[in-house]
Amino acid sequence: MKKLKLKEARAPYSISLDEALLSDEVVILEKEGQPVAALVPMAEYVAFRAWREAERQHQTRRADEASIEREHTAFKQMLPELLKQYPGRAVAIHNGQVVAVGDDRMAVWEQARRQLNDAPVYVQTVEYPPKVYKVPHRKVVGDVEL
Repeated sequence: MKKLKLKEARAPYSISLDEALLSDEVVILEKEGQPVAALVPMAEYVAFRAWREAERQHQTRRADEASIEREHTAFKQMLPELLKQYPGRAVAIHNGQVVAVGDDRMAVWEQARRQLNDAPVYVQTVEYPPKVYKVPHRKVVGDVEL
């Protein structure tokens, strides 16, 4: 790793680097002995941006899954009352409240998502015992060359 010291002459800063510094190494920029920035090769920057976006999507997915689990728990607690009010109908639960009711689960889900600006909702047909559907999802485990 190379280090480059910055001297304040005027703002905005203008740094002239020779070709030797612009290699495949990381260059640390310091001001008054303290690191203030890093110059990285473009490939590392692109990889970092991709990692950061993947991490953001992963955190969003985890938060959505936790939200759905809370709504499922709320549904189970509300089930005796729901069986009296909506037997055999599909309900959408959000924040422990019924936000949509209908006969078609997918239509109820779409209505609730539109109403709540795509917030995660739990949709279930009100019956005892409730049927639980497992929906498989695609998982990419790596690139395979054919």
